Amino acid sequence: MCDPKEENHPLSPGPHTFTSPTKNLTFEYIILHPPTHQPNRPPPPPPPPSSKDLIVIQCPAWGIGSRYLQTGLAPLLELDPEKGQKTPYTLLFFHPRGTDNSSRPRSSTEMSSMPHLASDLDDLREHLHLLRFPVLMGHSNGGAIVLGYAEMHPTRVSKLILLNHQLIGLRDRADDLQDKDLTQHPSPSTKKKTPNPKPTTDKSFTASVQSRWSLYFYNPAVYVPSLLAAIGTRIMPIWCYRSVYGCDENQELQHPQQMITGLERVRAKTLVISGRDDLICGLKIAERSKEGIPDSKMIVYDRCGHFPWIEREKRFFKDIREFLALRS
Repeated sequence: MCDPKEENHPLSPGPHTFTSPTKNLTFEYIILHPPTHQPNRPPPPPPPPSSKDLIVIQCPAWGIGSRYLQTGLAPLLELDPEKGQKTPYTLLFFHPRGTDNSSRPRSSTEMSSMPHLASDLDDLREHLHLLRFPVLMGHSNGGAIVLGYAEMHPTRVSKLILLNHQLIGLRDRADDLQDKDLTQHPSPSTKKKTPNPKPTTDKSFTASVQSRWSLYFYNPAVYVPSLLAAIGTRIMPIWCYRSVYGCDENQELQHPQQMITGLERVRAKTLVISGRDDLICGLKIAERSKEGIPDSKMIVYDRCGHFPWIEREKRFFKDIREFLALRS
């Protein structure tokens, strides 16, 4: 573990970068700490950085970035004495290859969720001088990446949280997604399926993604604005999308079912969360993961799509905190 007195401590608040000498790649992550004082009161001395209460959150690799997760998961920075929590959590958001200040690999063929992106988590672990991750969390494609890591390195993860995750090799509800009527979205721009069915630039790709957010919610009219506010004005790089899904959906992969067959290798205590109305990562994915991972629990929210912390906020954070309070 790092010396807390070390300058530029790897767990100090803010953005950090480090380089993997074996891969010749630079990686970026962002640390969020809870507020250390109340308004109108002098701040106490900040506690030394510690990995004991660290939650590492893997961002999806297709270009959406981490801002939506930083905003959405911020309530975890607050203490919950009712659950016996005495020290606050520290949140680390890990940017995958090609996202923001994490560099791109030499070839877009080196962007598979497993093994490429999953292996980068071990570079992060070594950078943080951790024997194992206390908590590893991922949403959507980020969930596939952390699951891949937990399969590749079973002894290096204590707790694993999979939020509406992808399971590479298994697709669910793809036909439902194609047939869903986009006109329920409050924006008139979504009356056609996409503004550009084959985007070629970052700007047109971002517009295409923005036009489809209604598909991700049970009640889009109420909750899409919350997601848009969390994402902000981000322009999403089409290179990331083409690269990661070009790898993950390539049927000529040497081991296309490796993530499914490797579920039994996971040794982390695992929480699987899914929305019953998720058209992006359907319920069969969560059920298959629960079936395959030995020490796992599955929670399914009714009337909930792809973003449970938005549509089922109170229940979501209650369930997450209860899981975090369990002994590893």
